[in-house]
Amino acid sequence: MTNLPDTLEDATAQAIEATVAAIDAGYTRLIVDIRFAELKPMSIARDFVLEFIKLYGQSWQALFADAGAAAQAKNQWSDLDVSMRGVNEGRAAIRPEDRAFLLVAPSSIEVDRVEKLLELAGDRPFLMLNPRLENSEVGLGLSARKIRDRLINTFEICYYIQPLSEGTALWRCHPQPWQVWQPDGDAMKMIVESVERPMGDELNRTISKATGKQASFLSSLQGFFDALKQQI
Repeated sequence: MTNLPDTLEDATAQAIEATVAAIDAGYTRLIVDIRFAELKPMSIARDFVLEFIKLYGQSWQALFADAGAAAQAKNQWSDLDVSMRGVNEGRAAIRPEDRAFLLVAPSSIEVDRVEKLLELAGDRPFLMLNPRLENSEVGLGLSARKIRDRLINTFEICYYIQPLSEGTALWRCHPQPWQVWQPDGDAMKMIVESVERPMGDELNRTISKATGKQASFLSSLQGFFDALKQQI
């Protein structure tokens, strides 16, 4: 059984292992979501790129929110021989010879383009790393929200970690179920696990019952997660 990570490096390594395990299990649409406000996705994306090179050689595509982001990635990863495209590049972003796809940090603005790319990708593995498809609710029309929700529902979240209140954490590492952890002295202990992702009032009640305090998602990172925060 895998335990809650001690460092950001550990979390990234766990996420990569969970991704490979999910692909081996037959999942093709995957999400890895490491939810720290200060974390820049590109700081962990390189590790996934290296893993995809190991798995697929040059027969895969790294995708970004637009051609400009792809160009920046090319500059950052000039030592890597990887094809990089923006989601706005249409069919050029989904080549027939590609065996898999890694999409870094798409936002709600790209939802319709991502959905079109998924149609072209078919049943080939397609991983979204730290998507923020829900961030731009203001100005996002009902139709766009429906597309976003429909798209997200086709994905398996193979890795997820988010610090909550009172030092607690919501965590999922495929193939394990969703888990909530809380501080226990100098360590962390699991207080509940669930096949379905606990959300909203259910998650608040779980944390409040375990800690004896009212849960607040606005609480700052503390305790265990301070160590992770220092590495971002």
